[in-house]
Amino acid sequence: MGTTATTSAVLARRRSYHVGNVRSQLSSAASALLETEGASALSLRAIARRTGVALGTVYYHYADKRALLAGLAAEGFRDLAAALRAATDARGEGSGIRAAGMAYLAFVRARPALYGLMYEMRDVGRREEVEEAECVAFSEMLHAAAADFKTGAEPEAIRQVAQAIWACARGIAALALALARGGPGRLDSDTVRDAVLGLETLVSRP
Repeated sequence: MGTTATTSAVLARRRSYHVGNVRSQLSSAASALLETEGASALSLRAIARRTGVALGTVYYHYADKRALLAGLAAEGFRDLAAALRAATDARGEGSGIRAAGMAYLAFVRARPALYGLMYEMRDVGRREEVEEAECVAFSEMLHAAAADFKTGAEPEAIRQVAQAIWACARGIAALALALARGGPGRLDSDTVRDAVLGLETLVSRP
């Protein structure tokens, strides 16, 4: 009875998939596994079991686990870019630096395992798709910093501010994640607020 019910559930999930959205659903399943069980639990077979998609189809989208991890990392940077853009555009008359900084660290707080993977694949994996996706995210930080400058400001000055914010935010996130692995550390809402206010004072406002 149990086996029959399990088989029926898998078949039902398979029927719910369509050619155009298989990869996105595989990615969503992988992201969920990453956040709940960690990168060690990720495998192409685990994703196939979770989604009910044939293993051969999973291999069609991801050649191996390394490709799966790189795909998740690249998607993470794209999601971060979207979060930075949304926060900057919704800031009203407020600071672009503050809006983007808050969004960056809120992203880390909400998706710590994914953020850790993003920079593991960026720094160790050396995958071109991940590096390109990080550039897209950084361009949104650049957009946020530019929002605080007057018209006609030197592009290089804006870039230096954006790079300072990016480096500081990454450092704060890395420290928080390292502390969290040790037990007591966590990136709570007060830490996020204080960190962003600190970032804002580290750069010279135009």
